[in-house]
Amino acid sequence: MRTQALWFYAIYSYVLNVHAASWTAEIPQTISALLGSCVVVPCKFNYPDPPKKPPEMTGIWHMTDYQPIYHPDSSKVMEKFRGRTNLIGDLARKNCSLRINHLKKKDNGPFIFRIEIRDFKMYSYTDNMVSIDVQDYPASPLLTVSGEVKAGDAVTASCSVSHSCPTELPHLIWSRSGTTTIQSEELPNGQWRVTSSLTFTATHPDHNQHLICTAKYQQVTSVQSSKILNVAYAPVRVEVEPESTVVKEGDAVEMQCSSDSNPPAHGYQWYNTTGTLLSEEQIYKLHNVSRHTKALYCEAINTEGHKNSTPAKISVEYPPSIGAQSGCVAEITGVNCRCLVESRPASRVQWKLADGKTENSSSFHSTDGQDSATVHTLHFHLGLTDVVSCYASNKHGNVTRVLETNRGGVLMAIYLSGSAASAFVLILVILLLWKCSRRKKRDDQHVGTQENIAPAKSHRGKGPVEDPSATGGDNIYVNSETPYFEEEEEEEEVDYENSFKEDVYANM
Repeated sequence: MRTQALWFYAIYSYVLNVHAASWTAEIPQTISALLGSCVVVPCKFNYPDPPKKPPEMTGIWHMTDYQPIYHPDSSKVMEKFRGRTNLIGDLARKNCSLRINHLKKKDNGPFIFRIEIRDFKMYSYTDNMVSIDVQDYPASPLLTVSGEVKAGDAVTASCSVSHSCPTELPHLIWSRSGTTTIQSEELPNGQWRVTSSLTFTATHPDHNQHLICTAKYQQVTSVQSSKILNVAYAPVRVEVEPESTVVKEGDAVEMQCSSDSNPPAHGYQWYNTTGTLLSEEQIYKLHNVSRHTKALYCEAINTEGHKNSTPAKISVEYPPSIGAQSGCVAEITGVNCRCLVESRPASRVQWKLADGKTENSSSFHSTDGQDSATVHTLHFHLGLTDVVSCYASNKHGNVTRVLETNRGGVLMAIYLSGSAASAFVLILVILLLWKCSRRKKRDDQHVGTQENIAPAKSHRGKGPVEDPSATGGDNIYVNSETPYFEEEEEEEEVDYENSFKEDVYANM
């Protein structure tokens, strides 16, 4: 068994030595290259072992007629290839790769590699010729995008191109910003591939947009590839049409809800500003619109979410009406009238007086900020009229209301304001007559008393008082219990009353 193993090993070694000693090469038959760019022809070769190591070798590339397209001595190179070819392989490592720059349309070959080993042999690998497929335009980039995309998710896209010039990589440009990475790799048959990866966060504006990858080559026209992004997102830009509308009270109005979403909205709901659900149709119809109709908004719904529109205003116009709070109030300075008018659009208000005169409203102010309810006022002097009408009109109609002016109060105010002084004097005269009548009655009673009782003289001080009725002329001393100041006040009161009585009778 051991002898057989040694035998097989000897045969295997012999085959390897024979193969190693043969003249072989590994060169692609055809290489695609871009016009104006460069091409690198990959080449590996083998030869029998020369007797002298390391051998001195010369690598040459030539046409089928043996005209060199590359030679270490550039003077031997064909004129049309001179300065455009280089042997980039290391012959010592049995690498014979050739580079041709600024590729022209007629640089198509075929080309043959030749090795010359000094003091040994020379060999052209005619069985391994290579041809160049010179293309006018590069192939479009290969663009791929990750599967289903949703707004807010991270998206990865890749763009790759093949080329034949590893020293001049194509420049890949994306139409969208994001994070990019570049990778290059060698392919068989003299091709390389460069790949750019882009990562970004998808948003709803990306939907239906072209994601473009552009490849720029040296000295050639750029090429590009694109893909339309399909981004799923919840409704945005939910709108009500018409956004604002003007209708007359009692009319009908139709409103439609629309939205931007992917997939399209499968449901719509209508609400008023109080949150009451009104309808679940895309088109909402309102019949017999009232002035109290509130603003509306709609909600669009799809599988990704939902969103509300801004409130849509409905401006309802109607003829004027005059509120029950309208009326007139009489004061000393005159009469103030107030007319509360509700209408849309705002009404023109006039005041009509009893004598047929018409006056425009002197002032007004809005009660709700939209001129739907306004207060109009009028001021006039007392006694001018006892009937006032408020007349309001707009393009939808008119209304008149007779206002109560509180006529009794108006007359009293006129009397007070026009004859205030004389009325005051009259009241005083009445009071004085009443006072005088009371004084006269008291005086009559006082006179009747004096007929029976003789008046006694008043004596000031605390001395004795002589009583004239006493006999014998004896003095009678009477101690008065009334203080002196009381007597004086009583005397003054009698004098005042007498003088007042005299004045009154004199006036009368």
